[in-house]
Amino acid sequence: MSNLKEIAEYVGISTTAVSIYLNDNNTNRLSIASKRKIDEAVKKFNYQRNMFARNLSMNKSNIIGIIFPTIVPMFMNDFTNPLLAGLQSRLSVNGYSMLFFPSFAGTSAEIAKQQLTASVGCDGYILFSTGFCTLPHIQSTVNELQNLEKPFVTLNIPELDLPINQVIIRDLDSTIGIEYLLEKNFKKILLILGREKDVHTQKFLKRYYQLLKQRNIPVDPRYIIYGNYTAEDNSRELNAFFDKGIPVNAICCMSDIMAASTVSIIRQRGFSVPGDISVIGRNNSLYSRVADPQITTIDLHMFEAGQSAANLLLDSIAGSSAKQKIVIAGTIVERQSVKNDK
Repeated sequence: MSNLKEIAEYVGISTTAVSIYLNDNNTNRLSIASKRKIDEAVKKFNYQRNMFARNLSMNKSNIIGIIFPTIVPMFMNDFTNPLLAGLQSRLSVNGYSMLFFPSFAGTSAEIAKQQLTASVGCDGYILFSTGFCTLPHIQSTVNELQNLEKPFVTLNIPELDLPINQVIIRDLDSTIGIEYLLEKNFKKILLILGREKDVHTQKFLKRYYQLLKQRNIPVDPRYIIYGNYTAEDNSRELNAFFDKGIPVNAICCMSDIMAASTVSIIRQRGFSVPGDISVIGRNNSLYSRVADPQITTIDLHMFEAGQSAANLLLDSIAGSSAKQKIVIAGTIVERQSVKNDK
């Protein structure tokens, strides 16, 4: 593969002149004959421009850094993928790529710091939270981003009382699923949460306890288990629950993959869905649509949340100084897994 110097020598002009033409084919600084000769040389030597190097020379990379503070592979997550797809759908049509950074640090804050150190040259950032992040770690990473003085947006992070661009997925920690089941007069509801130390889980539990207190329902810790957002952990914990013989007539899961696993375990135990036990999931993912029966779920509108985050970031890169907080509300998608005659 050739370089600018070889093209310039072939044409008989300076590398600067070649660069001017390649950056602006309509320039008047070169003759038509020189332009034709450059085109001929580009084809002859199979010259390909290094767009990354060109953009860096202009103090612009057209690259957005994705700060995802965990070593767990993000693309295996049915929760994260629609967020990333929403981001990509807006960033790519505006000429931006997304870049992900490796890290082998310990805490989420250390991982994020390593990723930020490796991301010099990015035009802006999207900061994710994960189930492995604590609130102090999130706040520490936000401080690091503020010190960089580069545009950034937080996504999949609890609302922060800071003047920064945020996209809040409201029902990540709301009790909308439990309320839905209570309104249908279910009395024995098992709650299957994700990771016990997840910041969203902790906020959810606080609201859950408040909800039960408001409705004069006693808290029974037997009806709270943790499936860690995986089918395997969910199956193990749910089987352990059933082994105790605790009565249950509805199960509220914090992800569709756990809900799909729950439907399978219920059937293995000789019960029916929704005849004996109703099930609700969360995410409105493929798992909820291909399950039998199809699973009632909470659509968190993740794709739209990703698009909103990208739009905020693009506005900020373009020079907007406004700091916005966009709240995306979830909606119940009713299907066949919840009994309706309670």
